[in-house]
Amino acid sequence: GLLDCQCCRYLRTARACCQMVEVLLAVLILVCSSVSYGPTGGYTGLPSLGGIYYYQYGGAYSGFSGADGEKAQQLDQHFYLQKLPVARAAMATGGFLLVFSSVRILVGVLRLPWRFPAWLLLECVLDIVIAVGMVPALYYFFHFLLGVYNSSVCKEREQLYQSKGYQGFRCSLHGAEIAAGLSGCIAAMTYLLSAGLAVTGYRTVAKLKQKPVQL
Repeated sequence: GLLDCQCCRYLRTARACCQMVEVLLAVLILVCSSVSYGPTGGYTGLPSLGGIYYYQYGGAYSGFSGADGEKAQQLDQHFYLQKLPVARAAMATGGFLLVFSSVRILVGVLRLPWRFPAWLLLECVLDIVIAVGMVPALYYFFHFLLGVYNSSVCKEREQLYQSKGYQGFRCSLHGAEIAAGLSGCIAAMTYLLSAGLAVTGYRTVAKLKQKPVQL
């Protein structure tokens, strides 16, 4: 089959499978972050549509008018700006992990570790650095979000929407944010496993290079 060719045999190894899982987790982090923070926020009034207020998270709503509509718009914008820094950081992290894991798969397919075994040791170090770095990153992620949800802006926004009978604006973590955090935790463990496999691969390559006749 396709995976039997010399260049693609790497895709059947444990290291390649581990790296493909890392790619999947990076995509989940990127997607969940963009889903959670993608809308620009703002409860925008559209007089051309008969005074209906259209909320950019989706759906047309009525019930806000005058000062309440302006207040809702201001609270949405402030709430969005508060979450923006951690949103960008999460999406940047997901994008970096996606590129990093994809490059490692490409390097394996091109058999660079066989030509330069030291690459496996470098890969091991980088995997450990990323796995350890995910711990403070996840702490910062949830700590920052909880601070935003405990802010006066979020509480006032929640009360305003509840006064009009709208649900779904509670000051608590959303499913996409929890999924992004869980994906990060699993990614940290996956990178540790990948580091161990890189060391094993280095030992295997070193032994094979000592016995070229048997190849």
